[in-house]
Amino acid sequence: MDANCRIFIIDDEEINTLQLEHVLQECGEVLSCNDSSKALSLIDTFRPDVIVLDIEMPKVNGFDILKELRQKHYFNDLRIVVITSHSDIEIEEKALSLGAIDFISKPLNLTLCRMRIENHVNFKHQENMLQIAQSSLQSEKEHLRITLDSIADGVISTDDNARINYMNPVAQRLTGWSLIAAKGKHIEEVMSLNDATTGSRSLNPLVMALQENRPVAMAINTQLTSRQGITHRVEDSAAPILNSSDEQCGAVMVFQDVSETMAMAVQMTYLSHHDQLTALPNRVLLHDRLTQAITRAAFSENKLSLMLLDLDKFKYINDALGHHVGDEIIAHVGHSLDKFACNDITVARVGGDEFALVVPHTSTLSNIEPLIEQVLNVIGTPFRIADEQHVLSASVGISVYPDDAKSVEEMLRHADSAMYKAKHEASNSYCYFNDELQLAMNERLRIGNLLRKALDENTLEVYFQPKKDLATNEIVGYESLVRLIDEEGKCVSPLQFIDYAEETGLIYRLGAQVLEKSCIVAKKWLDAGCPKQVAVNISAKQFSDSSLVELVASTLEKTKLPSRYLELEITESALIDCYEQTVTQLKSISKMGISIALDDFGTGYSSLSYLRLFPLNVLKIDQSFVRDMLTDSQALDIVSTIVELAKTLNLKIVAEGIETTEQKQKLQSLGCKIGQGYLLGRPTPFEKNHKQ
Repeated sequence: MDANCRIFIIDDEEINTLQLEHVLQECGEVLSCNDSSKALSLIDTFRPDVIVLDIEMPKVNGFDILKELRQKHYFNDLRIVVITSHSDIEIEEKALSLGAIDFISKPLNLTLCRMRIENHVNFKHQENMLQIAQSSLQSEKEHLRITLDSIADGVISTDDNARINYMNPVAQRLTGWSLIAAKGKHIEEVMSLNDATTGSRSLNPLVMALQENRPVAMAINTQLTSRQGITHRVEDSAAPILNSSDEQCGAVMVFQDVSETMAMAVQMTYLSHHDQLTALPNRVLLHDRLTQAITRAAFSENKLSLMLLDLDKFKYINDALGHHVGDEIIAHVGHSLDKFACNDITVARVGGDEFALVVPHTSTLSNIEPLIEQVLNVIGTPFRIADEQHVLSASVGISVYPDDAKSVEEMLRHADSAMYKAKHEASNSYCYFNDELQLAMNERLRIGNLLRKALDENTLEVYFQPKKDLATNEIVGYESLVRLIDEEGKCVSPLQFIDYAEETGLIYRLGAQVLEKSCIVAKKWLDAGCPKQVAVNISAKQFSDSSLVELVASTLEKTKLPSRYLELEITESALIDCYEQTVTQLKSISKMGISIALDDFGTGYSSLSYLRLFPLNVLKIDQSFVRDMLTDSQALDIVSTIVELAKTLNLKIVAEGIETTEQKQKLQSLGCKIGQGYLLGRPTPFEKNHKQ
């Protein structure tokens, strides 16, 4: 029995209620009432499921109670069993008309009475369970409806004939059909699909899902045309719906509008393959175009040229005028070069101020020369930006397939090497890659590997060239010079690896190692009782590193070398490249007590303002002037002027490259007291200098 079922007995005879309470106690919760006038209020409070009601009662009879109950909102939830001692058919009809569903005759047969009430309790329990199930089903249905109405995907369900019985709001919006208008129509009438490229009609995947009784994905590149003619790119799938017997009873279609996603993908693809500043193809797309061009050239047995173009001295323009003007200039150059992008020619921006042209041509190179000249002429055409006129020049390197390269990587590498050579020859020049360049490239690669290995293993050697008093021949200091030793034990010229180190960024590691090795040697001389100042060259690149001052300070602290025994040599180009930062760093270095020498004075951007603004201690006369001063009056005048200038500014003067006695004597006569060169001593390792 259902212990939660409530049974309410209304009978004016107490014996009857007691007997009924006893036999029905296991049927549920039982409450009885002998005063019919109080019955209705008790019913409102107790809210029974089953009422056992005596018809003949004083005060208020059973019919009156039935009439009152019919007015209650919960009347339809009640199961009312009438007790009567009459067998009059009219009484039964009246009771049934008022809502009674069963009768128990007096005198009471308690067994029969219990069985009847049990049946009604069971019926009521089943009714309650059915109501709960219906309520749960309705709740789940409503939840499902809200979910389907709220999701971003379109949902359409059909019967097993592909006729629509449901569409959520998204599906209605995308198809342009309301649910009312679409209901009962075949899905292909409502959902018009076609191939986005060809425009041909596409089979709806829901129809295929029903035909093949399996899930079906929508074809790629599918387009949906709404009832109003609006098109959407769509994707997703359809699947059959099966009943409890695994029989097909319909299908569901789930799809989404991917128009914005597709547009975004196209935009992202464009951005990933094009330079944002010039809108030209970038390095990624250049690689792809080169690959395709090589394939076509190989098939047609023609040639293919790759021209790499780099603007001359663009860095100085960029630094002087600002990056915003530099960007405008790059955009102008890109627009100018884009005019050549026709007849299978690809124009790309590789990066920075570097551009590329991929040029297919016949088996000869005759048609490439005029194009190169046209490109250089376009670059050299004067133009105005920010109310200033600019005239540019460029260096071009050319690699030719299949003459010197067989792959994209080789063409890029060879064109870059040729451009590098052109850049070191003259402005507005071009150079083809050749065997000589191949050898130079191989040598450059060898030197690069050798340098990296030496830096990794800390095996760079430092030689020391003495600086001597020209009158007494006494050593007053040394200049440290780095040496790279190859696999055969031979010295590699600094001209070969210093430029490489600066271009690749290895100059920072190289400079740090040379500085430390030099300070270690200077400390050994100090500890041996013969203190000598050591001059260490600092490249312009190192001054671009904000941590240079910290590096110098930490190296002195690490090696325990007093700062007065260290001199840093800088070139005039270092002063120019990072003017403000260089001034700040030199002042900090000078405050440490470190001497600062200006190397190769007179060969670069010589200006008296440098000597006034920078905390310099030493001027070094470049060896080119020393070499020519005995035969060239202009060179002699320059040397004389530098010596007098140094005296006036109270700066030390050091002459470089002294190789003859005549040069030494002339310098002495001019008032130069200190010099260095092969006549006075060649660069040697520490061990040999130590023995001296």
